[in-house]
Amino acid sequence: MKMAWCIILTAVFIFLIIVGSAGGAGKSEAQEWPFKLEKVWEITKIGDNQLLRPAEPRVADDGTLYFRDFERKQSYIIDSAGKLITAFAAQGDNPGDVPFYINCFPAGDYAAVCAPDKIYFYSSKGQFVKAAANNLFVRFPLAFKNENEFWVAPGALGDAPGGIAALTHVNLQSGKESVIREFALSDEEKRPSQGVVIVGLTPQLKLGLDRATGSIYFGKNSDSKVYRLNGDAGTIDSFSFTGTRQPISEEDKKNHFARSKVPAEQAALMIAALPNQMTYYNRLQVVNGLIYLFSSDNFGGEQTGQIINIYSPEGRHLYYGRVAVENGWHIFSNPDNLQLSDGYIYAVLENGSGDKKLVKYKLALP
Repeated sequence: MKMAWCIILTAVFIFLIIVGSAGGAGKSEAQEWPFKLEKVWEITKIGDNQLLRPAEPRVADDGTLYFRDFERKQSYIIDSAGKLITAFAAQGDNPGDVPFYINCFPAGDYAAVCAPDKIYFYSSKGQFVKAAANNLFVRFPLAFKNENEFWVAPGALGDAPGGIAALTHVNLQSGKESVIREFALSDEEKRPSQGVVIVGLTPQLKLGLDRATGSIYFGKNSDSKVYRLNGDAGTIDSFSFTGTRQPISEEDKKNHFARSKVPAEQAALMIAALPNQMTYYNRLQVVNGLIYLFSSDNFGGEQTGQIINIYSPEGRHLYYGRVAVENGWHIFSNPDNLQLSDGYIYAVLENGSGDKKLVKYKLALP
């Protein structure tokens, strides 16, 4: 049992560090949008400590930033001006610690830190508030409305039982769970993940929350249809977009795993489970009522920017553009290390020497 648990944790670690990419959504009739990035601040140290392996930048509505330094096994809270508020969610067994960090979400006035078996909630000042049981491997959180309400789905479509993937709304306060929609899976999507998820390559359910209206937009990133549920109840409508999925060769996959520390036999199983083409997008986000679909420039290389396609709530393709980071730097490790908010974008960057920094940019949005 102990060996099985170690394998699971290793697989989760792979989920966090492996980089994927997605083919761009269609650009017909859309206008190119210049994002016009301007640097606001950058962080290379926390106190006297150099950033070692920063990742998971997550932005609350008020501009509070949460991120993790995985090598230091510690999370941090930064205010909108780039100043340190506090450290929190250290890995450990003390009250308020987490046994194993997976990811983090803003949750209203709180931060939700997910471990394999629980979700830990902290105030915006880093105080531990509560923990709730959750099996991350079958109920992977997608977004939090507040500290009591959130949406979950299988971490990979291929791990859904019976070839059906369900998007479920969870209310911790009432104890009620409601299935929003069930998705039938194609043969490609039914492939078990073998314990690894590559962002932008592994078929997944993605969800974006419009905090102004309470609407959610969601869909399989391996399908060109996006669904919308208005508020907490009502009918679900949808729109389709035109896009392409770029092919990925077996050699690309082998080269990708060769850079990791996964044993060859385990890597072969994981490679066999992966699709032969990228997904349409790696993230779905809603900002000021518009839907942003994120694709990536390459597979496993040094990603120097992010292609974004922007849609109206009804599905009209309005704009497309590329957010490019500064010369000599690339997005570190994972496309999730670039996070958009209302008027700003946050990036964890690395240069050729292996130096890392966390940067806040102001940018123009439609």
